[in-house]
Amino acid sequence: MNGKNIKRGFDRDTFFTNAEKTFDTQFGYKRNYAESSKKDFIKNPKLYFSVLMGLPTNEKAIASKISGKSGVPMMNITTNKVQLAVKAIKILKKGVDIAIKSNSIGI
Repeated sequence: MNGKNIKRGFDRDTFFTNAEKTFDTQFGYKRNYAESSKKDFIKNPKLYFSVLMGLPTNEKAIASKISGKSGVPMMNITTNKVQLAVKAIKILKKGVDIAIKSNSIGI
């Protein structure tokens, strides 16, 4: 109108971002990365997980719980040699079970 662009519709993303900021400042809420970055996961999952792994340990634990409850698929990362060995044994066991089943004739 009159040479100016007019925006139509409702920008839901901007509304929610502004609402989160207003709530956080008014009530002094410290929002976790996982609570405010679900869009980042959709746009760039590699960036999302790299930022998530860079968080301090206590925030990382909270973020993984929040992400798991919100439907974001979480990877199970091994942290020591024992967990890695257990994971390898479970994978080998699955392979052996499949081999045994394929060898039997179903009697």
